[in-house]
Amino acid sequence: MDEYISSIFMNGINTIAIHNTCEDSLLASPLIIDLVILTELMTRITYSTNDNEKYQSFEAVLSILSYLLKAPLVPSGTPVINALFKQHRCITNIFSACAGIAMDTDMLLEHKTKLPKPMKIQF
Repeated sequence: MDEYISSIFMNGINTIAIHNTCEDSLLASPLIIDLVILTELMTRITYSTNDNEKYQSFEAVLSILSYLLKAPLVPSGTPVINALFKQHRCITNIFSACAGIAMDTDMLLEHKTKLPKPMKIQF
């Protein structure tokens, strides 16, 4: 508790008492821990394609973290997905792919990786 005392008009005394319980910070700490763990885990994942044998990591902007954030941040040119269950399926499908388990849809790997863009064929 903080208390501030000041003098006001006609020798009056003004007292301001501030109570700070930091309940929001206590409630957000598990989310912050999950964000740090998920970010660190995503930095460890590398992949290669059939065309390129060199291993590479995910995009620097981890849109997979949007499941735990209020406003999702995505790389430029990537669709923003605000649907909570689609974001959850994306995370579970990426981890399923890492474990070698068959995955569902909604991974959107083309937006989370640095894969080359498809070439346009002109006739």
